[in-house]
Amino acid sequence: MHVSDKLVKTLETKVNDLIELSTELKLENQALKKRLADLQHEKRDLLERHRRAGDYIDRSINRLNSLESSQ
Repeated sequence: MHVSDKLVKTLETKVNDLIELSTELKLENQALKKRLADLQHEKRDLLERHRRAGDYIDRSINRLNSLESSQ
């Protein structure tokens, strides 16, 4: 095998390794994007639940204050 043949083989191996790595990174990136979307959705849900809980507490305090002032 000539030196140029060895170089070509080495380059082929490196290119194939890069293609494989690129595929793995693409899959990982897709998984991370999905996880990010899921977490963003969960955050929106939690913020909405937090807002509703705060509203409920405010209404409860107002009712208690109304009851207290009517006595």
